[in-house]
Amino acid sequence: MKRYGFGLLLIGWACVMPLAAGAAELSVYDVQYTTDPAGASPYDGQIHNVTGGIVTHVWHGFNDRVYLYDPAHPTWGSIVVKDGESGELSNNVGIGDWVSFDNIYIDEYRGTTFLQYRRSYAPDVSFTVEGGGNPLPAPVALTAADLAVPPNHPTTEPYESMLVTLENVIVGQMDLGKAGDNYELLQGIDIAWAADYMNIDAGGPYHPSIYTGASLESITGIVEQYTDLDSGWDYYQVVTRSSADIVPEPASLFLLLVCVAAVRRRRR
Repeated sequence: MKRYGFGLLLIGWACVMPLAAGAAELSVYDVQYTTDPAGASPYDGQIHNVTGGIVTHVWHGFNDRVYLYDPAHPTWGSIVVKDGESGELSNNVGIGDWVSFDNIYIDEYRGTTFLQYRRSYAPDVSFTVEGGGNPLPAPVALTAADLAVPPNHPTTEPYESMLVTLENVIVGQMDLGKAGDNYELLQGIDIAWAADYMNIDAGGPYHPSIYTGASLESITGIVEQYTDLDSGWDYYQVVTRSSADIVPEPASLFLLLVCVAAVRRRRR
C-alpha cells in the first residue's frame, strides 16, 4: 500500500509540475498584443509574472486602479491594474514608479484587458516597486478617427489604457454612454467619445470646461474601452485626469470665465 501511495504521489507531482512551470514572465506588450478582432488578450484567464511599467495614473474609486506604461512599446504598451485589496497596491505606488508583479491574474472584462490584483483570483499575487522617478511618457497624438464611434477595433485596440491627446476638437452631444456621462469630441466629420469621471477637478459628471459647443485646443486622457453588446454598448472613451488635461481655445476660455463670473454675481 505504501508503494502504491508513493507511486500516486509521484504521478500527482508530475502532473502539477508543468502547471507551476508554465507561468511565464510577460511584458505589458505580451499581455496586450492580440490578433483577436475583439481585442481579447491571448493570456485571458491565466496567472503570470508581469514585468510591468511606469505608473502614469492612480485612481481611487470603486476598485482602485493603477495605470502602467512600458516605454519600450509606443503601442500595446499600457495596461490597467484593478486593486481589489483595499488599496494595498494603489496606496503604496506613485506616479513615476516602475511596478512589476508576481502571480497576477489576467482578465478580460467589458472589452478591457485588466491585471487583477486580488487574492481571490491569485492567492500568491504580489508587487514590487523596482524604482521611482521615471519620466512619464508624452501623450500619443491621435485623431478622432483613431477612436471613432463605433470603434474599429483592430486600429484602436493598440491604444487601450494609453495616455493620448486630441487637438482642435469641439464638444458635441453630452449625457451619452452606459453611465450617461460621456460626451462627443467632434473633429471634422469624425467623432470620438470622452468622459471626466476620473477627473479630480470635475466636481460632477463633467469638468466646467466641458459643455456643448466648447472649442478645445486639446484634450488629453487615458483610453478606455467599454463593451456590453447585450446592452448595446461598444465604444472607446478618452478619460481626463485633471484640469490640465483640458485646454480650451482662448475664446472658449474667455466665455467660460464670463459665465463663472455671472454665476458668482447671482449668488451674492
